[in-house]
Amino acid sequence: MTTSETPKVGERVVEDVIRTIALSTTLGGRTVLDGIDIAIPRGEVCVILGPSGCGKTTLMRHLCGLLPPSRGSVFVEGRDLYELPEAELDALRTQMGLSFQGGALLGNLTVAQNVALPLRENTTLDEQLIDLVVQMKLDMVGMWPAADFYPASLSGGMRKRAAIARAIALDPQVVFLDEPSAGLDPSTAAGLDNLIVKLNRVFGMTVVVITHDLDSAKAIADRAILLMHGNVVAFGDREVVWGHPDDEVQAFLERRVPTERECKPDIHALTEH
Repeated sequence: MTTSETPKVGERVVEDVIRTIALSTTLGGRTVLDGIDIAIPRGEVCVILGPSGCGKTTLMRHLCGLLPPSRGSVFVEGRDLYELPEAELDALRTQMGLSFQGGALLGNLTVAQNVALPLRENTTLDEQLIDLVVQMKLDMVGMWPAADFYPASLSGGMRKRAAIARAIALDPQVVFLDEPSAGLDPSTAAGLDNLIVKLNRVFGMTVVVITHDLDSAKAIADRAILLMHGNVVAFGDREVVWGHPDDEVQAFLERRVPTERECKPDIHALTEH
């Protein structure tokens, strides 16, 4: 992909809420990501796809400010994420919501208390207003009736919805969802898909989703990023990615084992030892 001119620190990029330039990561002597150039427009649902171990979660951790890359840059709202002073980085992180795989709810807190936590930690709202915001967020995800439940008593789908409510508690500009439909039955997974589309279409949030569920990805994505061998092998509008002519890309999207001719050698794996 050809990127536009590199933004300067502090410069605003209106059309893209997130952009990476030559982003590379080496972990334990292994190159996980190698020169990633992507741009995620504001107000879209972008899915990140790829085989297990291809670097999807690592990329998401770079994008949301949890892990500096070995080389390259991540721009969020036009600012170089890892060149910001710590206070500014912390402030920018409050504009990004994150729902971890499995939900990662705090087991000793109720659903409502989990959603209230980022409001109590990051705002000066009084308790009455916090309670109102919590109710609004839980209503948005269909979880208000379970506000007083503890995570252990929730189904998998309910835990994921509660985690999304917590992720959007501060009205973030971008929401990152790690495997939101993993381990769910088809009906519950479809409900999560509808919720993601609702967050995007109704509330205008930019949503970045890591998923192995190709049906879900195709249903919700405006844009898709397909990672293989530490590189972006397909990136663009949903139709562009699903219609990509590369044989290995099509083998992945069609859920079939690629032939020997279709497989490309994983240079990073070959040079790991």
